[in-house]
Amino acid sequence: MRGKLMCLFVVGLVAAVCARGEIAFYVSLGGENANNGTKEAPFKTLDRALTFVREKAASMNEDVVVYVGGGTYRLKTPLRFAKQDSGRNGHSVVWKAVDGEKPVISGGIVVDGWTPDADGRWKARLDVADMRQLYVNGARAQRARGAFPEGGGRYGELQAIDADAGHTAPGEAMAAWRNQGDIEFGYPSSWSHMICKVKSITPDGQGGVKIAMQQPGFFLASRKEGRQAEMPEYIENAFELLDEPGEWYFDKPAKTLYYLPRDGEDMTKTEAVVPVLETLMTLEGVENIRFEGLTFAEATWLTPNRIGHADVQANCTIAPEALFERDGWVVNLQNEYTKSPANVRLIASRNVRFERCSFTRLGGAGLDIEQGSQGNHVIGCVFQDISGSGVQIGDVKKQDHHPDDPGRIVKGNRVENCVFRNIGAEYEDSVGVFGGYTQETVIAHNEFAELPYSAISIGWGWGEQDSGGGSYPAPFMYEAPTPAKDNRIEFNHIHDVMLKRDDGGAVYTLGNQPGTIIRNNHIHDSTNNPGGIYLDEGSGFIEVTGNLVYGVKTAMNYNNRNQDRINTCNEHDNLFDADPNTDAAQSVVKAAGLEEAWRDLPR
Repeated sequence: MRGKLMCLFVVGLVAAVCARGEIAFYVSLGGENANNGTKEAPFKTLDRALTFVREKAASMNEDVVVYVGGGTYRLKTPLRFAKQDSGRNGHSVVWKAVDGEKPVISGGIVVDGWTPDADGRWKARLDVADMRQLYVNGARAQRARGAFPEGGGRYGELQAIDADAGHTAPGEAMAAWRNQGDIEFGYPSSWSHMICKVKSITPDGQGGVKIAMQQPGFFLASRKEGRQAEMPEYIENAFELLDEPGEWYFDKPAKTLYYLPRDGEDMTKTEAVVPVLETLMTLEGVENIRFEGLTFAEATWLTPNRIGHADVQANCTIAPEALFERDGWVVNLQNEYTKSPANVRLIASRNVRFERCSFTRLGGAGLDIEQGSQGNHVIGCVFQDISGSGVQIGDVKKQDHHPDDPGRIVKGNRVENCVFRNIGAEYEDSVGVFGGYTQETVIAHNEFAELPYSAISIGWGWGEQDSGGGSYPAPFMYEAPTPAKDNRIEFNHIHDVMLKRDDGGAVYTLGNQPGTIIRNNHIHDSTNNPGGIYLDEGSGFIEVTGNLVYGVKTAMNYNNRNQDRINTCNEHDNLFDADPNTDAAQSVVKAAGLEEAWRDLPR
């Protein structure tokens, strides 16, 4: 215990029962799993502590607190919390950092045994099946990348899902590139960022090469509704492109990692970490658990390595099943696209709280709150250097837009006083906070900055899943409304977003959302169009009031005029394109963003 609290050590309980009403366990990298979990004899691993917490939680009449010491806990398997790990009888299970210490829960491994290679490269043996991210001294490194050759073009016709189609490129050098099935082409386009896998590169007999693409990924990316893969902007994951400091390449057959150091990096002294776990932690069916002061870091997501990333919007992808054709393009039935997963997931969980935690150096999204999760709270957390979105609340599947049980509605979740920075570091259509068909979601007093696309995106379906359907033809319509309603987006400070992608905003909505309000947000300095508050297709029954928006292409953008939904929305008393120095504007500035108790967070 800390301080001068009086504790009673009871034989057989292996924990300290304290006068303040808690049972405490301790975890330290210097501990041993054979210990009894006291401060003087801590456990070594988190899963060992979880075993003992589970025993105490079954009959708890006080909080059970696990104090986690500083350092990096490198997991071999994900942490999995189930119903039996919940708090009970009005008490909570708390996992928290020891005061003044910074524990990191990592899904990565440290690469060692570096040796010099040719042309300034270094290499190391790496016994993993695959990888997608590398961090050197905590900084994200870039997979070997180059621009697509000038004069490259399209060839073939996409007549079927297994069509042999792709591109041409001048010169025959690419035909000799190694491991061609691991090469990826990137297709950023407006709001979308698609990635397709190469199948093969062969000489075309005319001094160039034919590049066949892996199917069905290329078919989906080239024929999906919205934005399609046309001409690639870049090539990635080819050894032959490893020519810039900070770039790396993993030769899978040879199990060899190559890296070209940045200035000042000594590979005999640096710490290079490869994320290997795709899930750091899941909580399924749990209640009354808190996490305080923990960092979740160094996890990956490898699905794009296998099939590419046929993105539709907001880091959701089209799948090869349940397709139908509309106006010559393919669509997943009822817009039920596949959300890219997070490295920490809450599934059907309630009253879980993350406080002053950090989510960083992650290859998927940061945190999922989904599948009937209700009443969870994310407060005072930092989300930065994440490949995908920061927080994803809800989903876009049938059980989200028309659940068969009210208990499956994602409802009453809150994200408050958090910092979102450098989200979408890899998938440029990712957003700070994404909400699907959610109810009573509160996104308040956060700061969003340095994002490639929208800061907040809430709602889905373009109106098609609303009662009576939307303005697009669909195989069938629903008569019942979706659960999406009563969401609040308020008092956020959003700036320097829309840096790379287009057709998004600081706050972006889709679909009917009765009772939803967007108010008192301070929004400024977005790069691309429209950039401010954006009520897109199907958006209805939303109130927009008290917002200060300036330094953007379009402060208030409507694309919800079909079915006259624009007239269901109530926009009033905003300060659009206003001078931020007036008294009225300054009142919004002072009230928005982090509240005083949280302004010590790194920004």
